[in-house]
Amino acid sequence: MHFDLKFTTIILAGGQSSRMGEDKALVPYNGKPLILYSIGLSLNFSDKIIISSDQESHTSLGFPVVPDIYPVHAPIAGIHAGLKSSTTDWNLVLSCDMPNISSQVIDYLLSNLDDKSEIVLPQHDGYLEPLCGFYHKNLVPLMESNFTKNLFSPLDLLGSAPHRIIRMDDLPGKNMSFVFRNVNFRNDLL
Repeated sequence: MHFDLKFTTIILAGGQSSRMGEDKALVPYNGKPLILYSIGLSLNFSDKIIISSDQESHTSLGFPVVPDIYPVHAPIAGIHAGLKSSTTDWNLVLSCDMPNISSQVIDYLLSNLDDKSEIVLPQHDGYLEPLCGFYHKNLVPLMESNFTKNLFSPLDLLGSAPHRIIRMDDLPGKNMSFVFRNVNFRNDLL
C-alpha cells in the first residue's frame, strides 16, 4: 500500500473515565487536553477525523462526533460506530489516552497495510495494542455478529478476520512502553 492511501481516523473518546474521575479526553496533559494529541497526530495524515463519543462537549473540537450504536460499554462499540460512519475503507483507530504515539509508528503501520488484511495492529513487549491500529470497514458485520455472542474485545476479531501483527520493537530509538503508555489515572498525568 502507498502512503497516499485515503483513510479516516476514529478517535476513541467515549469511555466513562471512571479511573480519571472526569472526562479523560479533555484533561490537560503537558499543557493541552489529551484528545488534542490524537487529533494533531491524525492531521499529519488525513483531515478525515471522527470522534467516537457521546459527550456533547466533544462537538466543540470541530469534528463529527458519533455515539455508540451498541451499548456494550467497551471500546469495540466505539470502533464499530466509527466504522459505520466512515466513508473510507481503511480507518486508523486511536485511543485518546495514548498521547505519545508518534508519526513514525503510524507510518510504520501504514507501510504494512495490504490487500489481504482487514486489521493491522502493533505489538510491543509481547503486547498487542488494539486501540492503535488500522481497521477495515468490512469488519462491521463481523463485529455485529460478535456482539450477539457477547464478544466485546477488538482482539476477538482476530480469530475470524485476516490480520497482520506488526512488531514495533524493531523501530529504532523508541521506548515502546512509553510510546504506547495509557493515561488512565491522575498520577499518569505527571
